Amino acid sequence: MEPTRSPLAARQEKPLSTRRSLGFVYIAHVFRYIYGLILIPYYGRVLGAEEYGKVLAASALFQVIWLCVEYGCPVAGVRDLAGTTDRPGIAAQVGRQTMARAIMVPLAIAIGVGGAWLSPVLRVEPELVAYAVAIGINSGFNLGWYFQGALQFRTQALLEVFGFALSLGFILLMVRGREEGARVLEALLLSGLISNGIAYTLVARQIDLQYLSLTGAFRLIWDSTALFASRGLRIMMANASTYLLSLFAPAAQVGYYGPAERFSSVGLSFMQPVGQVLIGTVTRHLSCDETEREAYRLMRKGILFMLGFGGLALLATVGLSAWIMPLILGPGFEQSILIMQIFGFMFPFAAFNQAVSNYVLIPLRKDTYIIKSTAVCAGLSIATVLASTLFGEVGGSTIAGARVVAEVVSSCFLAMVLVKLGLGRKIFMENPDEISRGYSDRGPSRATDTNPASTR
Repeated sequence: MEPTRSPLAARQEKPLSTRRSLGFVYIAHVFRYIYGLILIPYYGRVLGAEEYGKVLAASALFQVIWLCVEYGCPVAGVRDLAGTTDRPGIAAQVGRQTMARAIMVPLAIAIGVGGAWLSPVLRVEPELVAYAVAIGINSGFNLGWYFQGALQFRTQALLEVFGFALSLGFILLMVRGREEGARVLEALLLSGLISNGIAYTLVARQIDLQYLSLTGAFRLIWDSTALFASRGLRIMMANASTYLLSLFAPAAQVGYYGPAERFSSVGLSFMQPVGQVLIGTVTRHLSCDETEREAYRLMRKGILFMLGFGGLALLATVGLSAWIMPLILGPGFEQSILIMQIFGFMFPFAAFNQAVSNYVLIPLRKDTYIIKSTAVCAGLSIATVLASTLFGEVGGSTIAGARVVAEVVSSCFLAMVLVKLGLGRKIFMENPDEISRGYSDRGPSRATDTNPASTR
């Protein structure tokens, strides 16, 4: 009997084009955008600013828990699975990814409970906290990393669209009045459990469970630290900003800040599909000498695309916020306009930072620079907010301004990294083969330093 081929082996025989892969992923993000455009005004009009502020604080908490559970493991999973074709290797990746998340759960619960106790908004809402912890843990076990690493972008897109539709239906059916913020989280938990159940069923049919291995989980956590700094800390910083505001401001102020932060997150989320596709694709090209030139071409296209998107997002946000925000949210959210306009200046710099980190440094395994960049960004953002408490009341505009300053400084740091490593010329020259293929952190070195496969 002919042995069953792995999904990755089948994929290698008929590779997906980068353009088609992006199309599938962007379908899911279009639905995410529609999802946000429906629910943000619905929350504002049905729940009101104060109750919506409580939901936003709980949502920020569960997203921090979510990121703690998955740590940097998803990005590592995409990168490692993209270079794995044998069935035992695929099953081992799934096993150690699952075990790593289980190891992180106690720490995530402790962070969730401690964060709720510190927040005056959440301290008196135990039901919201319980739902937030449960949603964060369930979300941390999602299998998006598997479908991205296996280049099964159509399956990933269908699962995401199904999850959005399911949660949207639950929310519209369950949330009807101003005191029903807990029903929002209940609906999100139900839809998340169903979506995860379907995803795990699909993956169990694709891998051979006899090769499932739970070993290597602690090593995965250690190796994922830099990747967590690249993706997790940035997202956590964005979500923690809502939580941080709940420490210093009443629920209504969180409600004014929340919609602007959510809209900015929707804008930033449109940058993510490119990273989901290019991390695995660029890594695959770098692992082969014949396709290394294509890897640098994709890096160049990714950076230029993201810079263009960031510039357009800035113009749209500054020019249209005063008209769109009252139209969507209704009366009572006028303070959200200025906050949204401040967020607009973050887009070009955030786009550049994501592009360099995800399309260049991660595939080249230059993770140390990602840690330094994100530490600078997160530390400066938090320090700016804490310093502002010495001079008066902290509001949403303060938090937004702090994030803009942090992204600007991070962009300057990453630009210097590109210059230091000689990557600027290598990426933006038409014929990167003309440049010496080897480099190290201090200059030219062995050619194998640019090949991720050489470090495995």
